[in-house]
Amino acid sequence: MILERYCRDHGYTAFRHYDEDDGYSGTTFDRPGFQRMLTDVKAGKIKRVIVKDMSRFGRDYLQVGMFTDMLFPDFGVHFVAVNDGVDSIRGDNEFTAIRNVFNEMYARDTSKKIRATWQSKGKSGEHLCTLPPYGYMKNPQNKGQWIIDEEAAAVVQKIFALCMDGRGPAQIAKWLRANNIVTPSTHMTENGLPLSVKPSKYPFRWDPGIIADILERVDYLGHTVNFKTTKPSYKSKKKLNNAPSEWAIFENTHEAIIEESVFLIVQNLRQSRIRPTKMGAMGMFSGLLYCADCNGKMYQCRTNKLEKRQEYFICSTYRRERADCTTHSIRNVVLEEIVLKNLREAIAYVSSHEAKFVREAADVSLREQDKELGKKRETLKKSEIRIAELDSIIKRLYEDNISGKLTDERFIMLSREYEQEQSALKTAADATRRELSGQEQKRGNVKNFIAATRKYTDLQALDATVLREFVDKIYISARDKDTKTREIEIVYNFIGAFNFAATVKPTEQAETEQVVTEAMTKTEREHVKVGAA
Repeated sequence: MILERYCRDHGYTAFRHYDEDDGYSGTTFDRPGFQRMLTDVKAGKIKRVIVKDMSRFGRDYLQVGMFTDMLFPDFGVHFVAVNDGVDSIRGDNEFTAIRNVFNEMYARDTSKKIRATWQSKGKSGEHLCTLPPYGYMKNPQNKGQWIIDEEAAAVVQKIFALCMDGRGPAQIAKWLRANNIVTPSTHMTENGLPLSVKPSKYPFRWDPGIIADILERVDYLGHTVNFKTTKPSYKSKKKLNNAPSEWAIFENTHEAIIEESVFLIVQNLRQSRIRPTKMGAMGMFSGLLYCADCNGKMYQCRTNKLEKRQEYFICSTYRRERADCTTHSIRNVVLEEIVLKNLREAIAYVSSHEAKFVREAADVSLREQDKELGKKRETLKKSEIRIAELDSIIKRLYEDNISGKLTDERFIMLSREYEQEQSALKTAADATRRELSGQEQKRGNVKNFIAATRKYTDLQALDATVLREFVDKIYISARDKDTKTREIEIVYNFIGAFNFAATVKPTEQAETEQVVTEAMTKTEREHVKVGAA
């Protein structure tokens, strides 16, 4: 009404409203009405811009000044702010700049108050996200509580099961499309659930990125996770991911969809980033086998000319450069029998001696932790020493440049190289620190291993799901020339390397060794020492 009356009083009969900005903050100029007006200004369609006051135009004094003092004059636009008495024809108003600063300070203060309220809610364990993740929905009787959406939760569980079976996000997305499973946005639209994005035109087109996000969501364990993201400034809409150490996690706030043991195994698999071979299907041991001597991954060797029983693994270092390592080769069928035997021993032992196993596994886990932590601490120490050395080197370079001993061109080249090295070391050191801080949480969860054994009391065959639920890594050693044997070390999830074979009675050990021996050729019987190291 104020603007219309002003236009009538001044004889402006032709005017256009750009008022589609309700619900948008004045700190941003990416508002639909404002952008439409700006397009018309640049097209020469507007001679005059009239606003109620400067705060309605914007609350970022730098941007406001750029428009009113530079862009509008360049296009010959007359600018008026009615209530503030600003009129570009009458010349500069000395208080306009100060008023713009106060408008921004008001927006900044409001942002601080909102952030403080947000922080208080997040620290008290309330859900900060407006919409629950796929698999949950808000309780109609209590909007602050999440309950399971049975149909979506079944899909989430299937996604985790497919990952446990050795498939990556792209392969899982392909499986979901092939089986006509609707995407999260389509599911929510069909069930009348609120949606933060526009529904896709293609109801079955799953994006691998969505799969990856689902596989990494801690919320599916039944925990509330707050402060996963932050914004660099109240003016910015860009979200930055916080480190997991900065998250606030409140456990058991809603019903879990995924078991903790399954979730931890999937995270381990995601870190391995195993991929299919050129022949398509991926073997169950892919990404799990390592050379015990060079610590390199073992490559799967298979061709159309080899029968399935002839397929084998070989050290990747040896395959790349034979002088750096030895073959360490082992056939798939032999390895499968060895691991199956060891898993049976594990299940039988845990079932019969659970209390004793808890004590022994705890000791083994602590030794594993000490060994891993020792290596990481040594790596971190070396990185920190080198970072300090580079600080001294860069300082000396600067002094030599100032004194004239080093030319500007040489100084720029050398300092850039050292700074790049230092930056890379700092990034690696930060990653190592995060690994050290999370090591205790990752290791030593004996209860999860026991829970896994209870699911397979009568294990008859080995598949990718069972394998990845139990096994973290398998190390294959070289053949000992004197004893004609090799050792295979199985590192289990949650408990590390545990020698179950040593706990089995001699008669039982002989019986299980016979099963494995029958699967081997004569040469392999000489080369393989059955059991874990």
